[in-house]
Amino acid sequence: MAAPASLLEPVTRPSAELSEEYPYSDGKILMETDPHATSIVDMRNQLTGHFEARLDAYVAGSMAVYYRDGDPKAVVAPDVFVVLGVEKKERRSYLIWEEGGVVPAFVVEVASDSTDRRDATSKRATYEQMGVREYWRFDPLGVLVREGLQGWRLGGGRYERVRATRADGWHRSEALGLELRAEGRLLRFWDPQKGQALVTHSEALGALRAAKRERDAAARELDAANQRIRELEARLRLSDRPG
Repeated sequence: MAAPASLLEPVTRPSAELSEEYPYSDGKILMETDPHATSIVDMRNQLTGHFEARLDAYVAGSMAVYYRDGDPKAVVAPDVFVVLGVEKKERRSYLIWEEGGVVPAFVVEVASDSTDRRDATSKRATYEQMGVREYWRFDPLGVLVREGLQGWRLGGGRYERVRATRADGWHRSEALGLELRAEGRLLRFWDPQKGQALVTHSEALGALRAAKRERDAAARELDAANQRIRELEARLRLSDRPG
């Protein structure tokens, strides 16, 4: 989805300023608690795996997203975001005007004490003006966002609250075609077409390890059965010998 023209309008500035680099880092130390950092990684794991085969879907996070050409201060850095309709490639930062005006369709910010007020007010307003189709706030600790998850969806150019579609806390993301809900410290995504949950890397690794343990146990049982067969065959041969 392309951003509103007013937000993309280049800033008229001297040529020396227009050549100013759009930094991919502000030089500040990014500090996150374990629950916050883990939840961000787990969200990206699930979404990256889901969109792996789609060549026009880009999943990223904690990356500078510049939304106005000529103004390096017009920048946000979502914890997790998904852009649909752009090339899947590595980027240092996301400059909307260099991506054909395509803005993120889906943004998640993880609630924290240091960013809570800004995420709920000015940052949400910026995403609304950019034309980000859906904006979500997830609280892995359930303190700042008591229900764990809040969402807003564009309707008539303004954000409207997204309500849970089921009593067990599932919300519908129209932007991604997925469902999502807060499960403690994990924001879980569900694929309704396949009828299954998306998995994190740690969950996938755990499943692989469990499958390996099952294969190893089956192999040991097969070896033991073969050994018993060999022993029985040896006894039969002994019993068949002439006395």
